[in-house]
Amino acid sequence: MIDYMTSKMISIRDDVYKNLKKLKSPNESFSELIERLIANQQKDPLKFFGIAKDLSSELADEFEKAIIEAKKNDAMKSISKFSELWGE
Repeated sequence: MIDYMTSKMISIRDDVYKNLKKLKSPNESFSELIERLIANQQKDPLKFFGIAKDLSSELADEFEKAIIEAKKNDAMKSISKFSELWGE
């Protein structure tokens, strides 16, 4: 349910308005757009950085899982190397 009882006026530069307008869906209000952008940023911060900004949600999830798995593998290799060099 959308609450139209209260509203706030904000000022933004024309270039920011044009960018927001490009991102907005035809039937989406600017408030809904801003809510969606905030929700997406909180959900998936990697999505907006570097190459990850252009990934689909599914691919970004797979990418994140691969990073986690690689970190686990690196940790295991480090433990193994430590044991090999200095014993248990």
